Amino acid sequence: MKTVRIELADGRAYDDLVGHDLLTEAGSQCRALGLGDRCALVYDQALEQTALPRVLDSLKGAGFEVVVIAFGKGERGKRLESVETIIGSMVEAGLDRGTWVAALGGGVVGDLAGFAAASFLRGVDVVQMPTTIVSQVDASLGGKTGVNHALGKNLIGAFHQPRLVLSDTSTLRHLPEAERVAGLAEVVKHSVIRDEELFCFLEDKMESVVSMEIDDDQLDWLIARNASIKAGVVAADEREGGLRAILNYGHTIGHAIEAATDYQTYRHGEAVILGMIGAGRIAAQLGVWSQEDEARQQALLTRLGIPAGIAAVSAEQIFARTKSDKKWRDGKLRFILPRRIGDAYIADDIEQEAVRAGIAHVQGLDRIVSQ
Repeated sequence: MKTVRIELADGRAYDDLVGHDLLTEAGSQCRALGLGDRCALVYDQALEQTALPRVLDSLKGAGFEVVVIAFGKGERGKRLESVETIIGSMVEAGLDRGTWVAALGGGVVGDLAGFAAASFLRGVDVVQMPTTIVSQVDASLGGKTGVNHALGKNLIGAFHQPRLVLSDTSTLRHLPEAERVAGLAEVVKHSVIRDEELFCFLEDKMESVVSMEIDDDQLDWLIARNASIKAGVVAADEREGGLRAILNYGHTIGHAIEAATDYQTYRHGEAVILGMIGAGRIAAQLGVWSQEDEARQQALLTRLGIPAGIAAVSAEQIFARTKSDKKWRDGKLRFILPRRIGDAYIADDIEQEAVRAGIAHVQGLDRIVSQ
């Protein structure tokens, strides 16, 4: 087991435990935190026959009373109504301020349960138990919780740091390949913005990582390495006042694509793949990123798997959705752009035409991918 420490301001901190079969330790690990005896366990229904029984047995074995709340709507259900349903179940069960929330599932469940925990009686503790790549390397860490609005992704939410993160890497081996590809988009993102060594590892082993034909130690290293990248950025900028914005690389166009397709066509990671391609082209056209590095990113993402079909989506709709993005400030678009593999920066005042050109490049590439 590896431990990644997330250090925050004012001496606050929590651990991300990374390793195989950690969900069987959920009860003892949560009991060690001194949490209350009653827990609301919000879980992805897809885990009903796999991870859920292990967590329930462990929590109950440690003496916790568990109220189980299922969620099965995916990204389309990441709305305020779902948070209201979760909190309604907690109220009906008679839960109080001594209650804590456990989030078992991917990033959507983590965001919903985290936001419910932040909102219920003005805030109770939450423990994240991520079961997907994207949630283990990104979504469960850093305290960002929230839901989507019809006009944009993650426009409603709160910062609510977890007390603990349990990243059981054994759950990743059972994911469908499409889910692994989508999750690994965030891994590529981390390597481009912060870690050239990680990028080189992916260049060497991408196919083995996608197929999960790597050993337990390598998988634990990969997840912990990414968690450390996220932890370092969060420690420096907990509430996204500056540096933390670099974690949004690929997300401005990516989020716009998700919103323009009503969150039904692309997984989040698939949209981020397209968003990184668009951002890379903008950086190259501005002359801040070399053609060689853009080509390396393009080659790696091609091996990971570029989703098809974006050429059929209205470019104007995608561009319009960028205007609902949280990165528009004072009428100017803040964009995360790479300078070299392992280094990215916040670019203010990106011209609209540059964004349109990035979107056009992604759609032009799609005509090749779709053949």
